[in-house]
Amino acid sequence: MSQSKKKPFLNRKETQSLLTTLKVATTAGALSLTLGGWGLLAQLESAQAAVNQPVEIAAVSTSVSAEATARPTPPPPPTQRTTIRLDVVQWVQDVQGRSVAVVRDKRGALWYVMGSDVPRLEQGQSPLVQPQLVRTTTRTRGS
Repeated sequence: MSQSKKKPFLNRKETQSLLTTLKVATTAGALSLTLGGWGLLAQLESAQAAVNQPVEIAAVSTSVSAEATARPTPPPPPTQRTTIRLDVVQWVQDVQGRSVAVVRDKRGALWYVMGSDVPRLEQGQSPLVQPQLVRTTTRTRGS
């Protein structure tokens, strides 16, 4: 009895090229998913940073003098100045030697704020350099 020899479905060269194609496609897919995931995380983090501003706004104080109320003509509306106080925890330096303030917001999160931007923020102006959230790492059982 003789067995009929069947021709293999794919020869060795075709199998190798198929395997290489599969590896390249898997790597490209994993890379695109990774980049997409990092992009999504960056968007979420920037949205969260926009919500958590490192500024505490104190009570608005206005003063009206007694002589302004004694005039018969109506006084101009008083200008309201907002007093902003930053909770500076510590002063540090960046790699280039510039002073940076570590500021705590109302929720207790810590932010890096450029030293030149601290007076600007306290005066109610926008910062020149966007504050960065301080990354704190904790130890786990495995570390």
